[in-house]
Amino acid sequence: MHLQIQTLSLNDNSRSLPAGSIVPNSQQVCDSVLLIWREEPASEDYDLEELLKVVMERHQEWKLSVESLRNYLQSHSLYATDERNLQIYSDKVRMPEVQESQVKLPRNIRMGISSGDKQRGLFAANDLKAGDMIFEDSPLVVVPPMDKLVLMQSGKACPLCGSSVNHSQHTIIINGLDCSECGAVWCSKNCKKDDLTHTTLRHTRSRCKQINLSGWKKYESFCKQHVFVAAYSLGIIHACMVLDRHGKDGICPKFQLLAEVSQRIRKKASDSTNLGGTLDASSGAFTSDDPEPVWIKAFSLFKEAFPEFDDLDLEIYLNYIGKFNINQVAGQIYPAYSFINHDCEPNVRYEIDDKLSLKLYARKPIEKGEELLTTYVNPLHGIKLRRRELRVNWGFLCRCDRCNRELTKRREKLMSPTPSAHHSPANSFSDKTRRKSSMRNARPDLRELLKNGQEFDLEIPDTQESHHRKTSVRFDNNVSVAVEE
Repeated sequence: MHLQIQTLSLNDNSRSLPAGSIVPNSQQVCDSVLLIWREEPASEDYDLEELLKVVMERHQEWKLSVESLRNYLQSHSLYATDERNLQIYSDKVRMPEVQESQVKLPRNIRMGISSGDKQRGLFAANDLKAGDMIFEDSPLVVVPPMDKLVLMQSGKACPLCGSSVNHSQHTIIINGLDCSECGAVWCSKNCKKDDLTHTTLRHTRSRCKQINLSGWKKYESFCKQHVFVAAYSLGIIHACMVLDRHGKDGICPKFQLLAEVSQRIRKKASDSTNLGGTLDASSGAFTSDDPEPVWIKAFSLFKEAFPEFDDLDLEIYLNYIGKFNINQVAGQIYPAYSFINHDCEPNVRYEIDDKLSLKLYARKPIEKGEELLTTYVNPLHGIKLRRRELRVNWGFLCRCDRCNRELTKRREKLMSPTPSAHHSPANSFSDKTRRKSSMRNARPDLRELLKNGQEFDLEIPDTQESHHRKTSVRFDNNVSVAVEE
């Protein structure tokens, strides 16, 4: 029996479409370009002709010209020869006036006016050494994780912090960790004591006239269905405001002090909603070309859940959604930490423990009077990706010292007569122009990166000796088989 080798498509893979048979829309093109930039950082320096070649290698069925690519990228603020043409909204972010007496800060920290457009920030009141814990901050309101609602209702996760619950029945009964009216089980006595909203939002016996239980369940279900984390979180925060009894030292005054901008404005500045999207990625944004219907429905259900909130309209609601998104860290709002400004070479870092307490540490020595600066984005990303994420999520183009240095180097490199690197993805790992660890001179060690629990890139050597290189396999949609002739 004679055999021959044939290459066949996998059973679950559709046949390739003819080249040039599909005209992609602007969203598809922008998502593809953003994904390429993430996977091949050196491609951020390609001109449009080179970029088009890479796009077409990935999407051979597309019909796309250089002019169309330019128009699509410009429409999403992804291509501009002049930074003044990029859409920013930092001038539309409202910063309420804050008196230091309104914010509880530790003795080693004071509030002050920042340089440039930052307006306000936190400053060291005395010298700090690298590694010093500067302060500890608790969430304004503990927002239970929306993705664990089913586990929380079945007693497998704490209904406040979302931690897994593995207590024995004896431990639960002895410590009174269960709810007498539903299947909820708290992880600790503290969580049960601190859970302000459980009875009101879960039990029919609640007599709070300001919260409609049936309306809340519909609102929560809608937010979960559309992965509208900010809307769900805003609902929890407002429910806590209704139940709070601390007056001027309570939740509402602290929430009002935070920076605020409409989610509508932020959406207009977003560059994508799919694979390459960066808008509210850290809080789990829903993906929709037109979020207006979702906003309107969510607002309607919010009003049903909180019927006595008379002075609320859609635009105020969207301001609150934007307020949550630009201030949240890991799904929670930390009142003191929210006043710290961004820099791509931060001098502080934070850790969040399993009880959601945020501890702030000095990354390096900080002198008295020096501003505390954190990073809102992954510091190991390239400059274009960092600035794009900052522009989309916080509305400004970063002009810190590090960004200015890297921009100058990029301009010098683009003006040099040396030919650009080949665009093929196969060469992207050996490309001399590929960025290194972008912390440069202030590079943190691996342990420090792990402490913040954020994504980071591992540096790949420019040169790899063949006898050290391990065998690798690349999978695609085809398989080679031996068949009878």
